[in-house]
Amino acid sequence: MRVLAYIESKFPVPPEQMPMMLEGFKAWREKYRGQMESFFFFAGRQGGGGILNVPDEAALNKMMLEWPLSQYSDTRIEMLVDGDVALKQWEVAVQSMRQPVHA
Repeated sequence: MRVLAYIESKFPVPPEQMPMMLEGFKAWREKYRGQMESFFFFAGRQGGGGILNVPDEAALNKMMLEWPLSQYSDTRIEMLVDGDVALKQWEVAVQSMRQPVHA
């Protein structure tokens, strides 16, 4: 199951907690590195995300529950479909709309 995780900072991490959060984030990244097709930060602002490849929604939920910055963040998860697969499905759907309905 491929998903896009899009994360924006809700409010800043208190400065005294920053070293602990950074270490927690690095450990989380290493633990789940194999399930991240891409991993990124937004340039010039707080936030980022990645394309995750997880076996199911329970694994995704576990992964995101363990993320140390969750309480400071707004997280959106979007299911992804391969573009070529979706384009073909769209083409089939459009073609089926064109065919006359026989009574």
